[in-house]
Amino acid sequence: MSRLSRALKIRTVMAAAVAVGLVGTAAGCGGTSGSGAANGNGVTEITLWTWQSTISDFVTAFEKTHPNIKVKVTNAGANEDEYMQLTNALNAGRGIPDLVYLDFNAVHQFAISDQLRSVNDYGFKSIRGDFTKAAQNNVTVNGQPYGLPISSGPMVMFYNQDVLAKAGVNEAPTTWDEYREAAEKIAAMPGSAHITNDTGDGGFISSMLWQAGAKPFSVDGTTVGVDFGGRNVKKFTGMWQSMLDSKLIDTSTTGWTDDWWRKLDDGSIATMLTGAWMVSSMQKNLTRTKGSWRVTTMPQYSTGEHANGENGGGALALPKGSDNAKAQAAYEFAEWFAHGDGVQVNLEQGGLPPLNSVLSDSDWLNEKDPFFGGQATHQVIAEASKDVTTDFEYLPYMAYANSIAVDSIGQVYHGKTTLQKALVQWGDALKTYGQQEGFTVK
Repeated sequence: MSRLSRALKIRTVMAAAVAVGLVGTAAGCGGTSGSGAANGNGVTEITLWTWQSTISDFVTAFEKTHPNIKVKVTNAGANEDEYMQLTNALNAGRGIPDLVYLDFNAVHQFAISDQLRSVNDYGFKSIRGDFTKAAQNNVTVNGQPYGLPISSGPMVMFYNQDVLAKAGVNEAPTTWDEYREAAEKIAAMPGSAHITNDTGDGGFISSMLWQAGAKPFSVDGTTVGVDFGGRNVKKFTGMWQSMLDSKLIDTSTTGWTDDWWRKLDDGSIATMLTGAWMVSSMQKNLTRTKGSWRVTTMPQYSTGEHANGENGGGALALPKGSDNAKAQAAYEFAEWFAHGDGVQVNLEQGGLPPLNSVLSDSDWLNEKDPFFGGQATHQVIAEASKDVTTDFEYLPYMAYANSIAVDSIGQVYHGKTTLQKALVQWGDALKTYGQQEGFTVK
């Protein structure tokens, strides 16, 4: 194995003692390389790692029509927690799952390290064109696809219509100038409401840069580029910094906390700029404001533009080192989930499969959602999906990049630096890391 392949195993984000402990955990719950494909009854058992809370619905439906395959699910933790366990299992050469859910940025990280199987080897080539161009791009590294896309996150703006109306904003903002005007009106109301919240999450900042047309990262094999000095980067940082300086954004409330959900539900936070997958979470966590929320496409920098980025989404991938004989069965489940009958299960749960057939289905498009006051939200989501540009690139160590974003970007929200300076600092750290990991950095 090359130095680059060895180095790209996220080893710098965990302490050695923790890593050793997690190897044991992973080994106890994953498939073991070299075990037989089928048991004495002709049933192949595959191990799937995912943090999806409703995965049992998919497994039950799949096993009813595929009695020769049994899916054993392990929750190895969400996002970086799962990636850390997967890294340690790969390093140890045991406990490697047959199938794993990865955020799109992590697909790139593990693929560039030569740790994933190309799904073209199992039949993906024949269905690849059925997925959106953005989804295809998100699982492709150096021309090869390394996962089956099962979820997508075109950015949209969720807004509390009642709060905006109370502030004198009768139409959802369509440009960032209008968004700022709305923010000023909301801030002028009695109380402590803000138009949105932001505490410096690296993933969110990357998505906002994507939507602004910025291309801070470039990848060409093992050569990477990091540049936060571009005009479109400054287009975003200038707009967002101005709002931060004017205290129009809640910088004290962290997303996904109880306090965050409370503020969304009592009107203290009026909009969310995030992936369209947020619909199902809102329905589960917001009760007082049911019927008040609406969704629209992202504000634009100029009237009439249609530019968008993604926030979230991911794929089912096949790690190398798992049982070769089980890989085809693992792919069979992944294809069923992403392209077969599992798509309907996904839709019933409020998921957003990145399939052209879904985004153009009239019944789906015209479905009205009572939570959003009877709005046909899918029409907005489909439009947002079509607006996603496909030339944004992830670093091959994006999961690591997001994990250290707080060291630089996080300081902006304590008034210690500006967003533009923080991005340059983040970029310098990412360049240094890339060089240490064996990349050619430009």
